[in-house]
Amino acid sequence: MLSNYITEVKGRVKFNKDISLEKREELVRLAEERLHRNFETYHWNANIHGIIIRMYTNSSHLYNFWVENWFPAPRAQTVLPHGIVYAVRGIEGMEPEAFYNHETKTAVFVNTEYYGQCKSWALGMAADILETQHGIHSVHGSCAVVNGKGILIIAPTGAGKSTHTWGIMQLKEGKIHSDDWVFLQYKKGLAMADISERKFYLRTDMVKSFPDIRPLLERCKCENVKDEDFTAFANSRAILDPEWIGGRDKFVEKAVVKSVILLRRDGVSPPQVELSPDEAIRILEEGEYQVLAGAGENTGEFGHESFYNPYLLVKRLDIQKGFFRQLFESARCHILNTGVETVEDSQKRIRDIIKEA
Repeated sequence: MLSNYITEVKGRVKFNKDISLEKREELVRLAEERLHRNFETYHWNANIHGIIIRMYTNSSHLYNFWVENWFPAPRAQTVLPHGIVYAVRGIEGMEPEAFYNHETKTAVFVNTEYYGQCKSWALGMAADILETQHGIHSVHGSCAVVNGKGILIIAPTGAGKSTHTWGIMQLKEGKIHSDDWVFLQYKKGLAMADISERKFYLRTDMVKSFPDIRPLLERCKCENVKDEDFTAFANSRAILDPEWIGGRDKFVEKAVVKSVILLRRDGVSPPQVELSPDEAIRILEEGEYQVLAGAGENTGEFGHESFYNPYLLVKRLDIQKGFFRQLFESARCHILNTGVETVEDSQKRIRDIIKEA
């Protein structure tokens, strides 16, 4: 029987990423009052690239996914966290909503058990600290490696990052590095990539392109899989250990990025364009995307998200553009239009780009 949990809220909820200290204190009080009302509460420290984020929740689903997803940090009794996430259901009189206070590195999720937004904000909290204190660049993207050459794919949620990363991994020399988020450091003209998560939080409808993954998904913890059909709901998810995909030899924790691919989807742009650093930064800063299932309330509409990254909790555009300039001075960048070609055609272009890197 599939290990699957159906959440009432199945996508991102409305949010405020800049609440005051007073609002933070009010929300934490409400969250702790609800947590203390019964014994079904959980807390666990996650280690996200050296940043410790502690979750407090009364949702067994969120707790189980949190523990599966991240590398463990020392026990809560022995170490203080850099940031705290409260994810509490059953707070009366409030609609599902998410809040963040930058000064205290505190996130509060009210009346939602959808894991995707909780996970993304945990990464955003780590990025908030890492980019200013350690000069580490956080990228919403996926990464694969072929013959020692890393290829980073940056695109809006649901635009095909995972599909094309997995396509690269099918090559005899292909390995998977990360599925959703990459930490980059720039040293001696090289872009050095590190993983962020212990296990991947994947869309289960990937079985359409990669049917061989079905037996793996059947052994995973899943979220919002309708009627045990992995393709029935566009935003159903699973937590998958990357080493299950092809064994330990098909997974790498570090990579040197040699090529960057941006993805867009429309009916008029050319299928492939090589970009200068200035052109790539302009496209990323504008961040035009189409809202897909799970990425917001207005599915199908077009929006703008700098760097295709809804996870960032604090916008420091000068710093973040400076990071991307270092990336594009280290690796060539192309943009592919997946709206005018098949997945197979785009995949062939990506493989040709890798050969030229």
